[in-house]
Amino acid sequence: MFRNFFNALIIARSASASKQVMDYMSDSQLKDLGYDRSTFVAAQMAMVMAELDSHDEAAQNSVPVNANLVGA
Repeated sequence: MFRNFFNALIIARSASASKQVMDYMSDSQLKDLGYDRSTFVAAQMAMVMAELDSHDEAAQNSVPVNANLVGA
C-alpha cells in the first residue's frame, strides 16, 4: 500500500516537472525530440511508470537465498 502511494507521488511529481520543463522549451525543440505540447507530459509519465513497474517486477522476481542451505 505504501509502495503504491509512493509510486503515485513519483508519477505526479514527474508530471509536474514535465510541465515545468515544457514551459522553457519551444515547439521546434519538442518536435526535434518527437513530441508536441499535447503528448510530452503523457509520454514522460508513461516512461516513469514503465520504469517503476520494471523495478517492482524485478523485486518480485528475486528470491532470498539462505546462505546456510546453498549447495546442500
